[in-house]
Amino acid sequence: MRYTLRSTGILSRSLHRCAVVARYSPQFGRSVATWTPLAAAFNRKPEKKLFSIFNRQRKGLFGNSLLGDPSGFYLFKEQADIEADRLVREATSSIRTRNVVEIFDDLSNALCRVADMAECIRVLHGDSQFAASAEEASSAMNDLVENLNTNRPLYMALKKVVDAGQDVKPMDDIDRYVARLFLVDFEAAGIHLEERKVGIPLDLAPFAWHLLFVLFYVPTDWDIFPAFQRKEVVKLNAKVLAAGMTFSRRCYEPHYVDAGMIPDAIKPYFHSDGKHIVIGNLMSDAPNEAVREAAYRVFLMPDQHQLEPLQEMLTNRFHLAKLVGFSSHSDRISRESVLGSAGKIEQFLETLSHNLRPHWESNKKELLDLKRQENPRATSLYPWDTTYLMTLARSRDADTEASQYMSYFPLGACMDGLSRLFESIYDVHFVIEDASDEDLWAADVYKLSVRSAEDEVLGLIYCDLYQRPDKSSPDCHFSIQGGRRLPDGSYQIPKVVLSLNYEPPQSGVPCLMNFDQIDNLFHEMGHAMHSMLGRTRYQHVTGTRTSTDFAEIPSTIMEYFSSDPRVLSQISRHYASGEALPESLLGKVCAARRKFSALDFQLQTLYAVTDQRFHGSVEPKDLLKIFADLHDEYAPFKYVPNTAWPTRFGHLFPYGGRYYSYLLARAVASDIWGKLFKADPFSREAGRKFRDHLLSHGGGRPPLELISNTLEHTPTVNEFVEALIDQTKV
Repeated sequence: MRYTLRSTGILSRSLHRCAVVARYSPQFGRSVATWTPLAAAFNRKPEKKLFSIFNRQRKGLFGNSLLGDPSGFYLFKEQADIEADRLVREATSSIRTRNVVEIFDDLSNALCRVADMAECIRVLHGDSQFAASAEEASSAMNDLVENLNTNRPLYMALKKVVDAGQDVKPMDDIDRYVARLFLVDFEAAGIHLEERKVGIPLDLAPFAWHLLFVLFYVPTDWDIFPAFQRKEVVKLNAKVLAAGMTFSRRCYEPHYVDAGMIPDAIKPYFHSDGKHIVIGNLMSDAPNEAVREAAYRVFLMPDQHQLEPLQEMLTNRFHLAKLVGFSSHSDRISRESVLGSAGKIEQFLETLSHNLRPHWESNKKELLDLKRQENPRATSLYPWDTTYLMTLARSRDADTEASQYMSYFPLGACMDGLSRLFESIYDVHFVIEDASDEDLWAADVYKLSVRSAEDEVLGLIYCDLYQRPDKSSPDCHFSIQGGRRLPDGSYQIPKVVLSLNYEPPQSGVPCLMNFDQIDNLFHEMGHAMHSMLGRTRYQHVTGTRTSTDFAEIPSTIMEYFSSDPRVLSQISRHYASGEALPESLLGKVCAARRKFSALDFQLQTLYAVTDQRFHGSVEPKDLLKIFADLHDEYAPFKYVPNTAWPTRFGHLFPYGGRYYSYLLARAVASDIWGKLFKADPFSREAGRKFRDHLLSHGGGRPPLELISNTLEHTPTVNEFVEALIDQTKV
């Protein structure tokens, strides 16, 4: 998952040391007899720095001397204010000597440098003062962006260049495309409304104009209310942000119910505060069906406290989209996506749902048969059954529980394996770096550099991988500094943070990874490498600064590597004995994990369709009825009355209208995997093609163009669907 600050407008683009068995890896071409420095570092927590009374000078977060204490965020923000003012004056000057797209990228860089770092520190820093100062800076940047979004001369300077296709210096296709992206982001904030000869938005406009004409003889083509409209856009954006943040926070709050509501026989399975039973998740892997059912019904119980911010967020998004000239929020945010419109997204999801039916019905029958083995009287499957039964069936197919393999996947072996994989396909590798020249937000953060074969530093990855009591973020990726070409020909290297939530090493035993955690690590590292390997001209389109359905492709394709037995056998290494798991054994596990793909895809389709309907062209009013109807139409199981799953669907805020991206990205990644890597996941030739044709461009070219260049043909919606259907047949 990408986690970045998203604001409408020009910013919218947030040791356990032991010997191992020596073996030779023909794919990686390296003989390893002991833990490498990289593996050894990740098999233990980073050593805490000793604080000396003789050395009180703080180095600053990410080496920024301003950020040695919380108050530095104020100065950091002030620097951005001053730089933004200078760049706005340059962009609107009649005697400027630089192209406007270059100035806009400098402006974007100045804003993102503060906003992205502030958002990361707000979420991850354990010091409440640092977190609060970061939040203030983040809010200030949002206010600054909203002010820029109403700067008409700035908008007109950009629009003039985009319309003309030329500027004070020659422009090429990349310059024109990025300039157009800036314009699209600008107009999403309503800056273009001044050109419209419509005074009052929404359905009251005809009546209001008639009243003005009758009372004051005002001509109906007068441009009277554009300023009002732009202010309304700012107001609606603020409401969406406030409601969305409240909704997201409450998605993960536990539900308290009177202890009398839970049968005595299953009360011991739940936490209790004396008077109440506290249920904080679905407990979907519990063997006892009564426990799973109780957790499902209670955790998803309708809660007005949560429905209100969700309704407010969706309503304001709907009115905002209408105000700026779109039929829906989904249509508004999909213009530069792979599919390009809400209509194409709907076509993709409807076609996928129709074609999946026979496959998930077969999956469902198999699960019901398995349930009857445990309970001969069972007649139906329920939503609380699927995760438990699928896990049970997969374990039986693999002849063991996947957790039995965790000892073979210590974190150090996985990180070293990733480095060797990237060395094989991209000719780059990881180096553990000394972070003593900067302050970190937590003592257990690792600093990695990504280096070329010539030892050039291509970028930095900060790995915040362990659980902490004060750490509540989901697995995600933060951009800290975007890569871009500088005027002197050098390159501003990208910096990112990976935030995961693994158990830290304890008592000499490193963090041991299950297969889901390995998938997450590979997925988030895919996002990071998109930034590391990008060599874009502009930071506005570096790495993951692109449409969501495209940004998820490099991360999703990494899940194909993490589920390939050839790759897993090369990175597996028992943390104590050094033994590797044979490829044949891992093959059974990987095959079992792909079981029930059709059922998984159909559930994801339900979530994506719900997201689209909530952000569609008809204002969503009765959310529970909308979802109940969609559930009966798209879900493999009947709707359970008095449950409100959307109130726990946290993606509705950051991924509103974009949740389909996971399915589409998987379809594209499947095609790329099949064309480039399936025959040989360690192929340098395939890696070079993927890097040159897709990764290196970030979002600097239209996403469908990059996909088409990589696949050597332009895929259709039906081909995307067929790629997913093919995966259900494996």
